[in-house]
Amino acid sequence: MTIAYSVQDGIARLVIDRPERRNALDAEMRVWMAGRIDEAAGDPNVRVLVISARGDTFCSGADLSQFKGESIPSSRRRMLHGGLRLVRGLWEMDKPVVAVVRGAAVGLGAAIALACDQIVVDSTARYAFTYARVGLVPDTGVAYLLTRQMGLLRAKSLLFSSRFVDAAEALSLGLVSEVVAPENLTARADAIAQELAAGPTFGLGMMKRLLHRSADPSLADFMEYEALIAPQMRFTEDYVEGTSAFREKRAPQFKGY
Repeated sequence: MTIAYSVQDGIARLVIDRPERRNALDAEMRVWMAGRIDEAAGDPNVRVLVISARGDTFCSGADLSQFKGESIPSSRRRMLHGGLRLVRGLWEMDKPVVAVVRGAAVGLGAAIALACDQIVVDSTARYAFTYARVGLVPDTGVAYLLTRQMGLLRAKSLLFSSRFVDAAEALSLGLVSEVVAPENLTARADAIAQELAAGPTFGLGMMKRLLHRSADPSLADFMEYEALIAPQMRFTEDYVEGTSAFREKRAPQFKGY
């Protein structure tokens, strides 16, 4: 498995370890990762969950090579059991979750980070939400999380443009908790995790619930609606053109359907 999971001294660690594919998550990895998140949530020995990655990319998103041969119903089932379950598990966990981001966090990778409670990044970190570039809509809760974090107009600007946001801008937009020098990232993340693990983690989990309930709809309600819309986008001509252009390193010629 290309994701490592371990528990020590009250801290569970999930490490994405597929640097040769820029830590892209295939369907099996997403389901397995969601399972470990559920496991950490129910383990009384786990007080904090930390998510990080090997190499110089945090996560380049879902592995696009897997989507061939799908139907809309099968695509919806895959989303519900994989990426949506994964992000929702992080958001709803009654324990603190820390994301440690080095390099690019794209699409699902960015959603994973945004669903965490503390997001510590180094100066190489970059976020991007490139759905419009290939004719898709945001999935895995991205529209919900971005709107909550940075407001509606800024979220629209970021999603419509598909542009990258560097670490400094991400901090100013409220997408990360703090930015540190690359050589200090691991030590700073460990310090945050240890401090949280030593705290009243049940109380922190309940505080998290209150904060998340401060605005409606819930992420679960939003994801139900998202799961009706997002799968059909992979069957448009614009998606075929967008992904072909991406592979061929050319500008796409979208038709609007």
